[in-house]
Amino acid sequence: MIYGRGMKEISLGRAALILAMTENREREEEVKKWLGLMGYPKAVATEVSGTLSEFKQKVVKNAVTAALNTGVIDNEPEKIHSVVHAALEALCGIELLSMANPSLKVKLSIVADDKWLAVGMFGMSAAYPSTNHERAGLGIMHL
Repeated sequence: MIYGRGMKEISLGRAALILAMTENREREEEVKKWLGLMGYPKAVATEVSGTLSEFKQKVVKNAVTAALNTGVIDNEPEKIHSVVHAALEALCGIELLSMANPSLKVKLSIVADDKWLAVGMFGMSAAYPSTNHERAGLGIMHL
């Protein structure tokens, strides 16, 4: 961990992934409170699911909507642009190039400070119902 004047006790990317990995709403709320104490008061989590083709259409819309509705970002083109790019970067860790159209169920988190924003994704993918695999992705973008 990094300590010192002006430094956070936990990195922004790690904060987003920890929030994305919460298994229920109660734990999610606990982690958001803890992140506030660590210097990240702006945090939100939401879920996205569907086949990969559906997921790609939903992920940016859900990320931007969650960030705006909770005040993680202001409704400014530059801030929305940051969420879009970080979400697309995180998607690269989730999508499987070897499968045509797998099913996905992912928790998406957004954590921000004054200068940077991170999107974390953690969940399951499956090409067939009994072949679930955990997947993770992370995207970071300046505000």
